[in-house]
Amino acid sequence: MNRRLTFAAVLLTGTLAACSGPDNGEPADGDNPAAEQPAADPDTSPDSTDSMGEEDTTADRGESSDSGSTSDDPAASEDDTPASDGSSFSGHGTSDSTDGNGSEASDQNEDSSDDPSVADEQKQMAIDTLNDLVADGKKGKVYALTDTFCVGKTTQTDVYNEIGQPERQDTFDRYTGSMGRASYDLRYDKNGVLVEARYLGTNVERQTNLGGITSEDLVKQLGQPDEERSLPKTKQVNYTYDLGSYKMQFILNDKDTTDHVNLLLK
Repeated sequence: MNRRLTFAAVLLTGTLAACSGPDNGEPADGDNPAAEQPAADPDTSPDSTDSMGEEDTTADRGESSDSGSTSDDPAASEDDTPASDGSSFSGHGTSDSTDGNGSEASDQNEDSSDDPSVADEQKQMAIDTLNDLVADGKKGKVYALTDTFCVGKTTQTDVYNEIGQPERQDTFDRYTGSMGRASYDLRYDKNGVLVEARYLGTNVERQTNLGGITSEDLVKQLGQPDEERSLPKTKQVNYTYDLGSYKMQFILNDKDTTDHVNLLLK
C-alpha cells in the first residue's frame, strides 16, 4: 500500500513540472542568444569609413600642372647686328614664373595703372633706371650685372669665371634673368674682349624698368639724341647718345617703349 502511494506521488510531481514549463518548445529568455547581441553602430560601419576615406584621398591626390614659362626670346637686332637668333625681345614672356601667371600679372599691371599714385611711382622707378643706366654707361660699366664688368676691358674669360657659361652662344652670349633679374646679351671681339653689352631689362614689373621709358622720357632726361635712326627690319627706332668714350643706344619698339639698351665703345 505504501509503495503504491509513493509511486502516485512521483507521477503527480512529474505532471505538475511538465505543466509549468514554456509552451511550444521555445527557450527561455536567458537561453536566447539573440537577446544578448547588441545593435550594430552605424558610425562604426567599416563600409562607410572606407568609402569616405577613399574619396578624401582621391581628392587630395589631384595634381596641378604649371603651364607658365619664362621667356628666353633674344633681343631685337640693333642696326645690322643680329641678336642671338635674330628675333625681337618683347619682354612679355614669363621667368621665372612665368608662367601660368602671365595673364594675371598683366591684369594686375592694368589695375595698378588706373591708380595715379601707383602709375607715378612706377614711372619714377623707370626714370631712376634710365638715369642709373646712363651713369654707369659713362664709366663703361655693364648696368646691374656686376661691379666689375666694363666694355672694352673685361674679357670673356673674366665673365665666365664670375658668372659662368651663358645659356646660349651665337653672335652674343645670352644670360637670361629670372625672379625680377634682368637678361643680358654680351658680345666680344676676336680677342675675347667685351665690346657690347646689351641690357634687355626685366620681365616682371617691366613698366618700372625699360617698359616705362619712352622717347619723351629720353628727351626730357637726356636731351635730343646725338643720332636718331629707324630700323625698318624690326620696326624700331634707335636713339643714340654719346657718353664720352662710349655710346648708348636706346632701341624703342612700335609702342614707343624701350625694348633694350646697348652700351658700346665709340
